[in-house]
Amino acid sequence: MRELLGDYEPRGRLLQGIGKFVLFGLDDPFHLTTVTGLAIYGVGKVMESRSNYGIRRAKVDIAITTQDFRNLVDELRSLRF
Repeated sequence: MRELLGDYEPRGRLLQGIGKFVLFGLDDPFHLTTVTGLAIYGVGKVMESRSNYGIRRAKVDIAITTQDFRNLVDELRSLRF
């Protein structure tokens, strides 16, 4: 049942954020933080690719797409030619 429902968001997003912070936020003359940040970010990307896409994420994606479409339609209606 869990595989069918899936996750609300892809796994590994937190690790990607931490990796980006270490990569860009911390400055090291020996570039140790650069390598560490890239490694942490890479682990997060692998976890994201292995996360289960199920009904929950499909529902969230459809809601986001619908909201973006409504915003685009409202923006086009507000334009005056």
